[in-house]
Amino acid sequence: MMQPPGAEVEEEKGAELFAPDKIAHNGRTIYTCRVGSAIVAGCVAGILGMEGLPGFFFFLLSCVATSAMLCARMGSVSMFDYFAKPYQVWTDGLTEGLMSYILFWTLLFDLVYIF
Repeated sequence: MMQPPGAEVEEEKGAELFAPDKIAHNGRTIYTCRVGSAIVAGCVAGILGMEGLPGFFFFLLSCVATSAMLCARMGSVSMFDYFAKPYQVWTDGLTEGLMSYILFWTLLFDLVYIF
């Protein structure tokens, strides 16, 4: 569950201070969600026999869907309530997710269509 860093925010001369442990927790949550969804998407792409660019477009589609679900989970609150930079929900963990996606995509494709 994501935690707003504002839970421990202190006011100091009009500037907000964020709780680094809460921001780190939110980053780990995004990383876990991104890698988990990439593994599932890689398995689906491998079983469906996707090759080349359609497989990579499927990865991009799964990333957008994962980010949209994370934004929906946060509800009507501002992204600034959970992250220092609001675009982190869309960009954090993409390369790690891509590596996991490719691993499971090729593994399942080989298991289903080659062996």
